[in-house]
Amino acid sequence: MGDDKISDNEAIDAALHLDGDPDKVREFYEDWARSYNLDTSQSEYSGPAIAARLLREHQNPGDVSVLDAGCGTGLVGIELRKLGYERIDGFDLSPSMAEEAAATGAYRDVHGDIDLMRAAGTFPDAAYDAVLSIGVFTLGHVPPGGLEVLLKLVRPDGLLLVSTRVQYYEQTGFQRVADDLLANGEATLVRLVRDAPYNNDGDAHYWVFRRSGR
Repeated sequence: MGDDKISDNEAIDAALHLDGDPDKVREFYEDWARSYNLDTSQSEYSGPAIAARLLREHQNPGDVSVLDAGCGTGLVGIELRKLGYERIDGFDLSPSMAEEAAATGAYRDVHGDIDLMRAAGTFPDAAYDAVLSIGVFTLGHVPPGGLEVLLKLVRPDGLLLVSTRVQYYEQTGFQRVADDLLANGEATLVRLVRDAPYNNDGDAHYWVFRRSGR
């Protein structure tokens, strides 16, 4: 990825120019945690609300367990709570971001210092009815292979909902990874919403996968 400016917000633009190294990403978000909500609100960040509503369209809250993978300061958890979800856990690479998420009161449990690509070391296979990861599959953060990691955390017939910023989708092999999961029978694609609102820097695609019941 080049040095072209992506966002008018200095912090968001810097985040989108990270190199994906977990230690550098963790350090960046440790510094950003206290002002993250202000910066993203100024960017008209609608991803969490859209994702929560999309999950609600395909899964009633009921007594379901949800994992917010890469929960940041808890914006997704807050939106899920508004829609009636109660058993929500979260994790984030940055301990300070996870602390902010825990302080919202939206989560049952929040873990910090968890690398998404190694989340299986903390969360057992098939542990959740739904897993969401919003704002994580974005430039400079998590590789497309993270999709496979998260799918393993979903119970058979459960849902995996992720967002991909359009730039990320166009510049990575996300489509190939998704196609492989579908071709191998590991998941089905329930819904794909392309070029939907995300923030004022650009749009995102929202993907809803169902883990195969086998």
